[in-house]
Amino acid sequence: MALLYDLANMQELNGYTRAVVNDADIQQFRLSQFLPNDSTVNGGLSFKVNKARLADQNSASFRAFDTPAPIASRQGLTQIMGEIAPISLKIRLGEEETLRLRAMETGNNQPIIDSIYDDANNLARAVAARIERARGEALVNATLTISENGLIQSVDFGRDASMSWSAGTVWTNTAAATPLTDERTKIQTYIDLNGYAPGIVLMSSARVGNLLLNAEYRALAASGGTTPSILTNEQVNTIRRSFDLPPIFVYDTKVMVDGVSTRVIGADKVIWMPPANIKFGSTLYGTTAEAVELVGARQLNRDQAVGMTAVVDKSFDPVSTWTKVSAVALPVLVDPNGVMVGDVA
Repeated sequence: MALLYDLANMQELNGYTRAVVNDADIQQFRLSQFLPNDSTVNGGLSFKVNKARLADQNSASFRAFDTPAPIASRQGLTQIMGEIAPISLKIRLGEEETLRLRAMETGNNQPIIDSIYDDANNLARAVAARIERARGEALVNATLTISENGLIQSVDFGRDASMSWSAGTVWTNTAAATPLTDERTKIQTYIDLNGYAPGIVLMSSARVGNLLLNAEYRALAASGGTTPSILTNEQVNTIRRSFDLPPIFVYDTKVMVDGVSTRVIGADKVIWMPPANIKFGSTLYGTTAEAVELVGARQLNRDQAVGMTAVVDKSFDPVSTWTKVSAVALPVLVDPNGVMVGDVA
């Protein structure tokens, strides 16, 4: 195949494609809020991150004047290394012959260009969806296992066993489950290990529904000898605030996997994560081979190379035009113990 530059402007197409992904990250693939995109690997194809507990140093001690300062110990670091994997998808321009004949007759290539942009939109969302699935796997399991299209890769970020637990009584049993007690107990375990409280908890709307009906929560909302049969979201949030529990982030995103609409994170999982000011991971982006070609052909500037890339290819046997979107990306956790996962349903 040969890259085509005479149809879509490559800078405009790539700007459009990346804008599509940015919008998708805000509207649908919202795990990017917790594992934000990071291009500081300088476009490389491998990563090496320092895994460490983000705990404070031992507290300092007083000293007499004119005596040397005590020497602090450096926290132990473990390096995690691996390859940032490529993700690509392409599609043949449908009804190309009709579109090209029409372009020859009218001298207007716009219908072809519009089709390329439509395909780039759909492909970019599909690539972003695979990255979102990887983010979800990293958060839930503190591992990434990839076995697709000849790539076999496994990364274990190494989470402490205390940061994964199962509810003694599942939260779907709204009459007997004690989700408030469960959460308070496990958050104390989180604090004991990390030295700070989680800043947010991610759960499905189904689990929020369990809290609205839960007997333990409803008893705390009783007034005048009457216990409500169901709570409002605000009542649940008020109870949570009174017990210093983190705010709820509702996450129900699904993506298509082999033609089946599939949850990125199982509805049975509840995930606690650090406050916003504590970075515990990111989504590393490298430079695609396609971007290297575009920079070499002066279709992209060097500072535009890192990130998702869209190209238009031409093949001649048979004659076909293809739109392709690629990324080199991988989520990583530098502090996997900052994420606690409960299996509650």
